[in-house]
Amino acid sequence: RRVLMGARAFTVYRDFDDPARGVAAWLRGMAASHPGAVTLDSIGASVQGRPILAAKIGPPNDDPDRPNVIFLATYHAREWAATEMAMRLLRYLADSLPLLPGGAALLAGRDVWVIPVVNPDGYEYTFTTERLWRKNRRPNADGSFGVDLNRNHAGFWGYDDAGSSALPNSEIYRGPSAASEPEVRAVEAFHRAHPPTASITYHTYTGAVLYPWAHVNGSRSGDDAVFRALAGSDIAPAIPDSLPASINAYYHPGPGWHLYPTNGDYTSYAYRAFRTAAFTVELTSGCCVGGASYGFVFPDDEALLARLTADNIPFALTLLREAVNLNAGAAFPAAAGAVQQFESVWPELQVLLDQPANSGNPPVDIATDSGRIAFALLPRDTMGVGKRFVRKISNDRLLLDARAIRLPLDGLAAEILARDGGELPSTPWHGFTRGPGGYEGQWAWYGFLDTLVSPAITVTGRSNLSLFFWTRHGGSIFQQASRGRVEVSADNGPWTPVAAVVGAAPQWYPVSARLGTAAAGASSIRIRFIAVAMDWGVDAIALTASDALVARLFTPANIARAVTIEISANPVRAAPLVLRWPAATGSARADVFSLTGTRVMTASLGSDPGRWSWDLTNESGQGITNGAYFIVVTRGDGSQLRRRVLVAR
Repeated sequence: RRVLMGARAFTVYRDFDDPARGVAAWLRGMAASHPGAVTLDSIGASVQGRPILAAKIGPPNDDPDRPNVIFLATYHAREWAATEMAMRLLRYLADSLPLLPGGAALLAGRDVWVIPVVNPDGYEYTFTTERLWRKNRRPNADGSFGVDLNRNHAGFWGYDDAGSSALPNSEIYRGPSAASEPEVRAVEAFHRAHPPTASITYHTYTGAVLYPWAHVNGSRSGDDAVFRALAGSDIAPAIPDSLPASINAYYHPGPGWHLYPTNGDYTSYAYRAFRTAAFTVELTSGCCVGGASYGFVFPDDEALLARLTADNIPFALTLLREAVNLNAGAAFPAAAGAVQQFESVWPELQVLLDQPANSGNPPVDIATDSGRIAFALLPRDTMGVGKRFVRKISNDRLLLDARAIRLPLDGLAAEILARDGGELPSTPWHGFTRGPGGYEGQWAWYGFLDTLVSPAITVTGRSNLSLFFWTRHGGSIFQQASRGRVEVSADNGPWTPVAAVVGAAPQWYPVSARLGTAAAGASSIRIRFIAVAMDWGVDAIALTASDALVARLFTPANIARAVTIEISANPVRAAPLVLRWPAATGSARADVFSLTGTRVMTASLGSDPGRWSWDLTNESGQGITNGAYFIVVTRGDGSQLRRRVLVAR
């Protein structure tokens, strides 16, 4: 049936105040029809005195042993689809979930809360006066009205004037002080009383799953691996977009600044204050005719809203399931293998570790061509939040010479098999344009409708391959077709996607991708970066392996032998290059590899002569290009001598 509200009629949407059908009446009806299963309470009042209603699903009492999971919506008044999403989620949790296997137990083990309308005054105003009103209804000193409640939270409030505004008539006015608004104070007080393990705020419209941080481009939290494991990736996203004719197939997961920087927002506040696994779900931006964006006016259509809800419920249930593990501080199943990992291996070594900040700085070993170096890493976690911290060093020359990296106390190790960057003018990589403004040095690779392709990289006998690179890009979450794709080909086979980047990222940040089955058992792989109608910068590319063979690079014998190679010149400005080493029994072989891991020259030396003269040609007899090369001498006892040289004729 259609119900008249003011001058408009709506089939599905409802205002806040209507005594028969409004949001407040609907919530009271849910509590009355579900005694003992749905409990309704007011957590505070708005500027105009309306209640901010929270519905609790499951056991009516609070239990500190049960993790709190909180779902909120309608910080911004005009986002009616977000209100509907929260109410439909509430109804699903109360009516449908208890009937599913394990559903009742899932609810019984958590304290679950839904707050469908954080901004009741502004929401009511969109029904009576101005459909696209955003803020609350606070009278401001300059005669304007409203504060953006999602810029008013204490977390990073007023960090800058890009992520919020000090001007009262702005759509993103942050208010005169942090938590100046009664609606925000009510939410923050409720969180202090019920510290959430996980939470979602529903907004429209983008089609994204956003997580901390949001206040500055390029910032990442110490729990970044956990957020990524829950939200998924652009290769395996957590939320599909099945709206008819939507231009996007899924919700893009990423840090909040992938959309645009914000400060004073709820998600950063909840994470910073309570270490909550907090997400902003920006509901789909498209539907209907030809994939047209609906803006903030999602159709008043039951079928479309039901489809929207169905897309989003699985992610909400994921947070419910994982809340117990998050609450216990454990490595939950969704994040298997993601807790302790390298985030970058060059030119900055960045590591996520599952250990508290006061446990001391972890030691790291680096095996280079000239020996072994050990030192401690330093904590670099933004604001010191998170039980998993990023630690990094910046030392270009040291890491450029690294053959392997190991953290002895944490079980992390990686052998660097190949690397590339814009600083290497003679690189066999090709397809993008070298341009200024690189992350490692002055130059980087840039593309728009181009493909950057590597040569074949030898990976025989290696396992657990991972790809690392630094990137920045000028895309938009609203247009996910504009993107950067990363693909791998094993032994000249088909190309398999392993990573993608979407959205706006004006600052360099690292990306890591495990190649998994895409490279399992391969003797060589190729890598390509495909820019699809997006300005894409790529730099400091590195391929690593993590297996039992890494340990041999740190053995005293291997390190001692590695420093005994002598060369006639470095850099090499004329042929021949003469190498000398202590002769051993048995035969020997000399191999020359480019910096990307491609074999350039090989020579069988018969009985180990302890000497080899290289005329700076490749296996075809052609002169090599200038650049960096690795020379590996394999001796009869299986030991290897390595030396890095720079050819600069």
